[in-house]
Amino acid sequence: MENKLPAWDDLRVLLEVHRGGSFLAAGLTLGLSTSTVARRIGALEQDLGLTLVHRTSQGAWLEKEALELITLAERFEQSLRAHRRDGGGGSPYAGRIRISLPDGFLTGAAEAATRFRRLHPETLIEVISELRFVDLSSREADMGVRGGRSSSPVLVDKPLGEVLSGLYASEDYLSRSLPKRFLGADDYRGQDFVVEDETPRGQGPAQWLSQRGASRFPFRSNSMEARLHAAKGGMGLVILGVGAEKQHPELRRVRLETPLPSLRFYLTMHKDLRKVPRIREFAKTFEAVFAEYLAAQAEAEAFARRRPGGGRR
Repeated sequence: MENKLPAWDDLRVLLEVHRGGSFLAAGLTLGLSTSTVARRIGALEQDLGLTLVHRTSQGAWLEKEALELITLAERFEQSLRAHRRDGGGGSPYAGRIRISLPDGFLTGAAEAATRFRRLHPETLIEVISELRFVDLSSREADMGVRGGRSSSPVLVDKPLGEVLSGLYASEDYLSRSLPKRFLGADDYRGQDFVVEDETPRGQGPAQWLSQRGASRFPFRSNSMEARLHAAKGGMGLVILGVGAEKQHPELRRVRLETPLPSLRFYLTMHKDLRKVPRIREFAKTFEAVFAEYLAAQAEAEAFARRRPGGGRR
């Protein structure tokens, strides 16, 4: 007899068993009893003619065939969420927009969302900041800010601009530890730095600092807000985008013999979304906010050059 195609309801149960590690956890997530979860799994196994899940006293473990189904179920789940975001009533702007970006861009995304919803209150906006960027090609998010071009043929990248960074510290820290307010090639090893947690690939600002002799990192956090709070409290030098320095008057910029590397950012989205009205117009709003940031960055750089001992820092 030919095997039946699995139903989404049953695949969803299998997916939650995998995520939760037990029938009990899956039931709690889905609002089902443990016996109902077991019955759904049994029906799925019967339809496919395969043993998928083994229950033990430590929980549940899945066969290889079940894991292959999990991959399909996750893709379907992502597509279903994207479809629900795309639909949304009579207005072309009704629905959700999901944007993924680095932690330092959250304020800009919130400003863009505020402006956009003044005109289109029917649009719901979700902003996510993650260490692992979501997969835009499979529509885990509608758009994302990325520090490089995508290699995927289904994604399109629009350049936003080049972001410059500097090192900043509180007056208290500078008075105690760096009164000359200048970092030369041999000065890094004697300073404290507030940085991100180490990246999985061993890349990032902390590695750039380490290459110059920095070894004292008294505070690490993947939260920009937490890093700035620590720096304002005198814990050390922190990396901050030059265009945002006016928002943090408690911090003072330090002159550098070697400037921090700049980074070019792109607004990336699935090519099928370019004609969706709310996606297209929100992208324009975000680009306008980013352009204002770049203008503030240019102003800060010009002011820095006019100061004694100025120049690119």
